[in-house]
Amino acid sequence: MTKKSHHPKEDVVEALKSKELTSIYFNEFALGVSKNDVFILIQRNGKEEAVLNFSHPTAKSLAISLTEAINNFEEQTHQKILVSSDEE
Repeated sequence: MTKKSHHPKEDVVEALKSKELTSIYFNEFALGVSKNDVFILIQRNGKEEAVLNFSHPTAKSLAISLTEAINNFEEQTHQKILVSSDEE
């Protein structure tokens, strides 16, 4: 058993270096919400790759974290990230 550090950023860096994790790239997704949980079907070029299942609190935390990360990226790079509805 490996000892976990008390530094979440270091844990993330170590996890990203791990050869034991599967890396999945996706450029499309479908989202579903039930009374019990949330799922994201992730797809790459129209082909289903994986399904992520998680709780409502985790979904909300993920949404907040993604929004903050994208806002920070846009501020630092002075580059607005477009979404499909912006491109039409």
